[in-house]
Amino acid sequence: MPSLSCYGTPLRLVWVSCPGCVPSQLLVKINSIPAENQDRWALLRDSLGIGLLVGGDQDERAAELSREQNEKTIRSTQTALRNFREFLISKYPSETREIYVIPCKELDAYLASFFVDARQKDGSEYEPNSLANYQCGLERYLKEHRYGYSITRDKEFKRSQEALKQKQIELRCKGKGNKPHKSMKLTFADELILRKRGLLSRYNPEGLLNLVWLNNTKAFGHCTGFHGSTLKWGDIRLRVTETGLEYLEWMGPDNGDVNAKSKRGGTDSRVYATQHSPQTCPVQDYKEYAQRRPPAMRYEDAPFYLSIKPVVNLAALHWYNCQALGKNKLAKMVKTMCEKGNIPGRKTNFSVYQSCSTLSEAQSNQLVLICNNLSQQAAQSMASHSNSGNFIVSASYDSSSDTT
Repeated sequence: MPSLSCYGTPLRLVWVSCPGCVPSQLLVKINSIPAENQDRWALLRDSLGIGLLVGGDQDERAAELSREQNEKTIRSTQTALRNFREFLISKYPSETREIYVIPCKELDAYLASFFVDARQKDGSEYEPNSLANYQCGLERYLKEHRYGYSITRDKEFKRSQEALKQKQIELRCKGKGNKPHKSMKLTFADELILRKRGLLSRYNPEGLLNLVWLNNTKAFGHCTGFHGSTLKWGDIRLRVTETGLEYLEWMGPDNGDVNAKSKRGGTDSRVYATQHSPQTCPVQDYKEYAQRRPPAMRYEDAPFYLSIKPVVNLAALHWYNCQALGKNKLAKMVKTMCEKGNIPGRKTNFSVYQSCSTLSEAQSNQLVLICNNLSQQAAQSMASHSNSGNFIVSASYDSSSDTT
């Protein structure tokens, strides 16, 4: 792209497009704005309707995180609008106007009817929070189209506001809103099952990917700026203390400032090697994963989690593609491994945050014993297949079917 400048300031243009955004947004990325030109830039931004990112290339990651949040909000708004429109079509088929042109008195009546009578596709009633989310989604849509009233605050929509409150009370009396879909804790017993079945293991590509993801989430999930889908290889560094003890340190965005690297993260952003039990050591897991990555994906800004090759020779050095693991698969890591391990209950990635990060001495000994047995089994398996080759097909991680 040719170099551009405006008011003597170097800049570059970036188009940002999200599902449901019409038109796409033009972002102007510049390193800094001279004080004498700030008024000019503000006028240019407002008159052309462009976005302005100050800070250069280092802001790209912040923009990426912001886009992810925007996409979730857009999907929520679209879901609310779709369900409300379907309700209007089914109950008021003659009403074909866009909702932002319907007078407030009529729209208030429609909304009150929707909150009282709307049902899910299977005929069951909505959760109380779902109806409130729909109200907020419709509020955002109406605001985008410059509707003159707020359906959540203005007295012109008091009827629908009261209808929503009464419906929520009624639903809670029926037992709704008690979080039936709440994720269950990933217990120590669950992790033992996953290890025994090779779903948390250093000795196959899927198990190693799961293991490193679980270690990172337990160790650094509380750190500001930790996002699995945007995690970079350089965000977690292998370091050594003055006494020779290895440890992993979180080096990602610090305290919400995506431009700052935490050079001294403190003990809360570190996980140390367990020299007495190398088979369960998270540092050794990290080093094994680093060895299995292609050399081309060991630079600082490479994605941390990589997709698995469709066909993997376990005796080969590299198991992963030069391609990031998709966001959809990352969002279902715990669910997928628990389903494959036949572990009952609703398990999600959030289940990891509910689990206890410290183990008792008895649990640690049990884990070491299992990992030692698995290590011996893996070595015997590799030896028995050394002549014919030890290949596995990882169809469930086929990167071509993933959505990144």
